[in-house]
Amino acid sequence: MNRDSKSEAPVKKLRSRLKEATADAILSAAATVFAQEGLHAAKMESIAEQAGVSVGTLYNHFTDRAALLEALRAKRREALLARLDAALAQVQGQPARVQLRAFVMAVFAHVSEHDVYVRLLMQLPEDANRTQNKSRALAELNRRLEPILDRGIKAGELRAEGRAFYPALLVGMVRGALDRLREGDRANPPAAAWAEEVLRVFLKGIEV
Repeated sequence: MNRDSKSEAPVKKLRSRLKEATADAILSAAATVFAQEGLHAAKMESIAEQAGVSVGTLYNHFTDRAALLEALRAKRREALLARLDAALAQVQGQPARVQLRAFVMAVFAHVSEHDVYVRLLMQLPEDANRTQNKSRALAELNRRLEPILDRGIKAGELRAEGRAFYPALLVGMVRGALDRLREGDRANPPAAAWAEEVLRVFLKGIEV
């Protein structure tokens, strides 16, 4: 048995944690620089400086701007899903209305916190990767919505008729409201008001 084998494992774990921490720092810096300078004007050198790493280190983690944006999208998606799961865990077992409210409020709160960066992502042209990302995100949202809806129907709280359309309808309403918020019109109600109104209208159509 190699006497050094036990010490090698902690070293590898430490290296892995350091690598992950560096990648997170770069992504955080990228979001800041993109928000300040714009997606197309921002320089990779500026992102490296903001993250406190060399340009070479940045490229060791992300081969180009596209890879950086893709990782940033994935990070934001993971954060949203984690927030949704935490919000839904707090209302587990409660009526469908309460759980749906937790879902909608969590989405609006998350997007509001990252509003500048979300607006920047909207500037990107549609491509295969972006379409795939949207499909993946929608699938994850539906995976969390569908059990709530099914339990609500089983409990007699929600109508069974039209069930197949419910997830798409709710997500579509949320996305439409978020698009209005991104327009930057000061006359628009705040995000929380939009969330409450979306939920009110949606539930009015499906509650028993």
